[in-house]
Amino acid sequence: MNRSAHAQVDQLLLEQGEYLPLDLLLQEGRLSYADYEAWRNGEQRLLDEVLFGDPELIGQLLAEAERYLKQRGWQADTLRYEPWRSTPQNGRSQALQFSANRALNDCFHRRYRKPQDQPQLDLFTDSPVTSLVNGITLALIDRHPAEARRLLERLTDIAPDHARLGALEYLTEAAEAQNAPVDDIRAELHRLQQTLTPLADSVLGTASRHLLIPLWRRLSQALQDRPFDADEPELHLSYSAAQALDWPAVRQAVEHETHWQRDADLLLRHADACDRQHDFASALPSWFMLCWQFPQRAAALDACGNPDLRQQWSAFQDLDPDLAVQAFPAWLLLKRPGLTNTLPAPVIGDDGCPASYGTLYALQRHRVETEGASTADEMALRAQLKEHDPALFQHFFETIGV
Repeated sequence: MNRSAHAQVDQLLLEQGEYLPLDLLLQEGRLSYADYEAWRNGEQRLLDEVLFGDPELIGQLLAEAERYLKQRGWQADTLRYEPWRSTPQNGRSQALQFSANRALNDCFHRRYRKPQDQPQLDLFTDSPVTSLVNGITLALIDRHPAEARRLLERLTDIAPDHARLGALEYLTEAAEAQNAPVDDIRAELHRLQQTLTPLADSVLGTASRHLLIPLWRRLSQALQDRPFDADEPELHLSYSAAQALDWPAVRQAVEHETHWQRDADLLLRHADACDRQHDFASALPSWFMLCWQFPQRAAALDACGNPDLRQQWSAFQDLDPDLAVQAFPAWLLLKRPGLTNTLPAPVIGDDGCPASYGTLYALQRHRVETEGASTADEMALRAQLKEHDPALFQHFFETIGV
């Protein structure tokens, strides 16, 4: 577990330059963003009550991540989460609680950053202008567009030539319009991808999601009844919902399409959404169909949300003799024969399913049912597998150790 936790933290540090327990929980699919929003809106008292998985293991993951960062000498500072629906002008709200366990609660409220030399205090750092810029930034993160507008007007009065004034104005306008209908879906998608997202990332850093997700939801509303078009694959609810981290909506939007199993983008979105929901059994068939029909897109397995599948895919790429990408699903049955108890029986040719997979499925199913005893039926299946894919048969032979 230590190595896995360290790798997860390293990835966050590489991508974001800092570590927040919230990001780790979201990245690992232990927390849905919808549940996080409910917590920030005061609708959920303790956030650890809605995490996915064993609470003890999750606590160990967070504790190990913190130990790792301390060993590396990273500096911690305390975070405070307040309800989004509170009004800043009325005073400070009651801080939100992650867990009734004090140690776990404290762990969640610590952020780690790379140690830096402390800069000397200067007038600019502590100036009213900087305080206003920071206030606008926090108001945008905390979803208080009215407060952001109030502070922005003050900043305009005292520093009309401030370098960030235009960016803050643009982001504030976007926050104010998050409940307005979308007039042009193509223009709005382009604005989100090309302007709003990079600008929010630059100004708000890792907290940009709190501004962007409502804007992606706004686009999702406009895409509700739009069918999937392979020529414009991102103008579909499954794409915008994924940007909003709404995995149930992604899955539902994909499955609503009649022939979604025949499109690479929809297969990828379905597999990713199922993995994010820890429904690995439903994700596997989509990954398999992707390998069979669109092997050039199978590299997405490098970042799939199923740790075991990700590890098996890595091992598959190092095989000697190597196998074609289309053989990965069959090879996985060699490593995990118990999958035949949960995966449906294949239909050869359906969704690109090769004959070698069907034969190996039948062979592994037979071996599970007979507890590995050799029979005439197994010998016939072995001969059939050798005919379909000699290299795969060699790996089968090495696996059973005969």
